[in-house]
Amino acid sequence: MVNLLTDLFYRFSLVHWAVVGVVTFVLIYLTKAFGKGHAGTLPPGPRGWPIIGNVFDIPAEYPWKVYRRWGQEFDSEIITLKLPGPPLLVLNSAKAADELLIKRSAIYSDRPRMVMLNELVRADWNLALMPYGERFKAARKMFNKHIDVPYCRPQAVAAVRKCLKDLLAATKHHDPIIRLMTGRFILASGYGIDVDSADDPYIEISETFIKSISHATQRGAFLVDAFPILKYWPSSLPGAGFKQVAARLRKLADDARTLPFKFTQGELAKGTAKRSFATRFLETMREDTPRSEIDGVEAIIGNMYIAGADTTVLAMRTFVLAMALNPNIQKKAQQIVDAALGGRLPDFNDFGKIPYIDALVNETLRWKPPLPISIPHGPIEDDHYNGFFIPKGSIVVANICAILQDEEAYGPNTDLFNPERFLTHTGELSKNLNADVAFGYGRRQCPGKVMAKELMWMAITSILATFDIHSAADEHGVPLKPNVDYGPIGNLNYPPHFECSFVPRSSQTRTWIEDYADEA
Repeated sequence: MVNLLTDLFYRFSLVHWAVVGVVTFVLIYLTKAFGKGHAGTLPPGPRGWPIIGNVFDIPAEYPWKVYRRWGQEFDSEIITLKLPGPPLLVLNSAKAADELLIKRSAIYSDRPRMVMLNELVRADWNLALMPYGERFKAARKMFNKHIDVPYCRPQAVAAVRKCLKDLLAATKHHDPIIRLMTGRFILASGYGIDVDSADDPYIEISETFIKSISHATQRGAFLVDAFPILKYWPSSLPGAGFKQVAARLRKLADDARTLPFKFTQGELAKGTAKRSFATRFLETMREDTPRSEIDGVEAIIGNMYIAGADTTVLAMRTFVLAMALNPNIQKKAQQIVDAALGGRLPDFNDFGKIPYIDALVNETLRWKPPLPISIPHGPIEDDHYNGFFIPKGSIVVANICAILQDEEAYGPNTDLFNPERFLTHTGELSKNLNADVAFGYGRRQCPGKVMAKELMWMAITSILATFDIHSAADEHGVPLKPNVDYGPIGNLNYPPHFECSFVPRSSQTRTWIEDYADEA
């Protein structure tokens, strides 16, 4: 008998024994996790399976659509997916999200455990991913101290006016020009870096990083987030591909945080550094400035650099297509801009004085928000809402797409582009309605929101003052009506080979563009 057992042991490879061990551990973990009682009833959701719950019900594609459909099927503004450990709760209405994530932000400002991003990639220097606590509060204070919006307005004006000149010279392919405008603004204001191509390595680094982590923040993207024990899985064994992904993302995160800052340090040493947030800090840095403060400033400027790399580009692309698809709205906006500016390009003295353009910015963010689902929130204590129990440590996400399509909040026909939903009957900007949830909620809202909206405002107002945007036409000259929607994992997809044309509104506007761009 002993010989038989010994023979069986050696017939099993180490890989087999490792698999058996991990499976046994996971089963014990699941049994304990689902054995914990709840002090109330969770919101409704799909039934799920014994032990593993709804692990395999988390939609790999179009989750915002699936979550919204489930909310309608269960007639509930919150739905639950039971998972090993804490459940996943999805907020599908503006009312529920406002009540929990804004009014109760003291409870809902934490992040759930993110094994992939924070423990393997080590990207928790990023404010969006950092757990809530003293470290987060200190980082936000540092951001507010070193990133003041008026300081970077000259770079915003310069980037937009160079963009106008690029659009004037281009016959098609406006996407890289808009991408370059955003990159110019972020890199110039953050680090004093001048870029002349949308393929600049600094732009590529930030865009690749933000696209990678956007997917990774969603529960179900990596199994290690549901089963943290897997982070100890040996890299040499099958099934460890996520560790190779983590290693690539870690290198990308480090490059995004450190490389542009090192560039500014080098320029400062040579005496050639240009005005920027990094330059301003480095010039005032003392010999006794602690290393922790230097690292902190490096990180918070890196937050600005990364946050603006994708969001503003997507929003501006949405604006361009919205104008091409809605020529009547474009014409009205142009007439209002002309009346307000009186025959010149805008500057920041005009900011906040043209309500229709403020509404247009809001509607651009609402119609197709850059991020369809929020980064998860984690309540730090048990809570109740409308008779439902929300356990401490739950994974709470806002279905941004569903919320910004909520007719109770935004009025009828939310699938249509209509800036006037943000205006009062007298034409003033509504004080009770905006699309700021596109930037997140409560204390976790993107700290660069004001800067991003100012850049959008300057670009939108300037383009409307100078160009007519036309939809592409087919071979018979009939304007095309493309569909702007999200890809399976939440990236905004724009029609392939679809190009809007930018036509100068007059010979006078062509002169403005050339003169103002040269001044910038």
